[in-house]
Amino acid sequence: METNEASRVSRPRLASEIYNRQSLEEQAVSLIESRQKPEHDSWQLEPRLNARTAIFEELTAKGHLSHVEFDEAPETANRRTLRRLLNGWSDNLQGWEMERRLHEITEELTIHRVWEDIQAGELPKDTVVITISDFPEMCPDYMAPRIGYRALNKKGMVRVTEFSGGKRVIEQISRSNSNDGSSESFLAANGIVAGSGSARILGSQIIAAKRDFPDGVISVQRALDSMAGPDIIYGENHGLAEKHLPDYHELRQVSADREDQAAGFINKLADFEAKLNRDYQTGKISYSEKLAKYNARRKELVTQICLLNPAYARDARGEAAVVHFEQASLAMASGDHQSGISHMEEALATSDPDAGVVCGGEPFEESNAQLGQKAAQTYNEALQERKNWKWKKGVCAVKECPTRPEKTEVGPCRVCRKCQTIFDKGKKPESVYKTAGFWESVIRALAA
Repeated sequence: METNEASRVSRPRLASEIYNRQSLEEQAVSLIESRQKPEHDSWQLEPRLNARTAIFEELTAKGHLSHVEFDEAPETANRRTLRRLLNGWSDNLQGWEMERRLHEITEELTIHRVWEDIQAGELPKDTVVITISDFPEMCPDYMAPRIGYRALNKKGMVRVTEFSGGKRVIEQISRSNSNDGSSESFLAANGIVAGSGSARILGSQIIAAKRDFPDGVISVQRALDSMAGPDIIYGENHGLAEKHLPDYHELRQVSADREDQAAGFINKLADFEAKLNRDYQTGKISYSEKLAKYNARRKELVTQICLLNPAYARDARGEAAVVHFEQASLAMASGDHQSGISHMEEALATSDPDAGVVCGGEPFEESNAQLGQKAAQTYNEALQERKNWKWKKGVCAVKECPTRPEKTEVGPCRVCRKCQTIFDKGKKPESVYKTAGFWESVIRALAA
């Protein structure tokens, strides 16, 4: 360590108080300058990790926690992470984006230094590294989706890295309105002066003890929200439109349940990337072709998930498309597939290309000539996957369902078991419930 400070973290501190930031940045620049063409490890779990991250980055705009536990030595995790970051570098990027990516490479070098110092006994075993990544204020909204930023809600991230059982563990939460000043306030509240602006925030890793943030990244997000004002959760006002957001204490479980439910889609995308990697390594496709094919397939799978669970549609495909995803979903539940495909076409036509944005991806766009064919293909693929969709707690999508607004077990299309049984009998739940309500009122009147 390049400091004479005691070998424990007595308070949250900037990494630059402990390490020579300039030296780390020079190391990052050297790695960039000496990089080769995009390289890939033969790490078996990488495609699945990429698929899980990419799908939920597109599906959720805020309030999702990603948990990544590397099943390998921290030295190997460091090498693989640096390789992925260097693969994402391009000399054609805007200057401000180059600066941000340089900060991300320096962050990785910092994290590995922390691990080395934990091993050497220079830092306590419960040391964590905190990074806040805000929406870049210098990025024009029209350009943001092409680079991988979601301008619609000024999406940002906060992540915490720790080492548990000798392995690296990263947890990251997505948040809205990330450049609202809460990051600067959070740093100041912890006695840290880092300057303002998203680039400086991103380049200001915080080294702390787990006891300072006992719930890890959730503790950090809770603190950021408190800096933003009352009734703020994950950067959003916890009003009617955002009532579906999970509370802090349930975020880990809710996020894990979401990913478990989408496991079939994650595996499909992972298998697809594994095939693309083989094609790239044998020279059948270029790296840019690999990325284009991967992004196109990811978009297809995310759209299918939105059809099976329209609760994702607002974040992933925009406000205008929500009603069409809901109608297509209910049509699928009722077995009216012709109507479902028609609504699916409207869902694609009204999808906002700036909604589902993924780092390194491209905006969601379809030409009008492709919509009919794409709608049928998407609908039919989702219909096949429907049998694997797991039942989870949620609010039934049938407005007349007597269980509403309470949560019950819902399956694909967010339809509860009772309503699905009615659909399966070729009836409409609303007419059944209306009839039942009529006879109940007659019985009550006679009893009176």
